[in-house]
This record gives sequence, structure tokens and C-alpha cells, in this order.
Amino acid sequence: MNEEIDICGVLVHAKPGSADQVKDQLQKFPGVEVHAVTEDHRLIVTVDQSDRIEEKMMTKTISSFHDVKGVLSAALIYQHAE
Repeated sequence: MNEEIDICGVLVHAKPGSADQVKDQLQKFPGVEVHAVTEDHRLIVTVDQSDRIEEKMMTKTISSFHDVKGVLSAALIYQHAE
């Protein structure tokens, strides 16, 4: 069975003092993994979605990052599908 997978790299900038809280909240989203938190309150995040999940789910997930308390910005940095 050929399953398509879509992977996005996202850079999230948190308010000072909020990075750990933001990390905890982001990891509750399906397919989201926080790989690192930098000293300047930035989080390196990936979002993985397979073709079994609604096609628009990845866009909704990344857009929802802006609704997390403490998030200043979330920018799509990388996208790959295979």
C-alpha cells in the first residue's frame, strides 16, 4: 500500500517566559513534534500528516498554532511530500 506523507517544518516564536508552556500545548496537536527550544524563545517544530488524515488538516494545524497562548508567530519553513 502506498501511503503519502507530508512533513512540514515550522518555526514558532514564543513570548519570553512562555516557551515551555507553548511547547506543552503544541505537542497536544496530532502529528506535531517539538524538536528544540532555543534560548531566544523559538521552537523548532515538525508536523507530519499521512493521506489517511483530512487533506486540509495540516494547514488547519499550523494555523491553529497562532491561537496558542504565548505564541507570537508561526512560520512554515519547509514542506516535503512523498
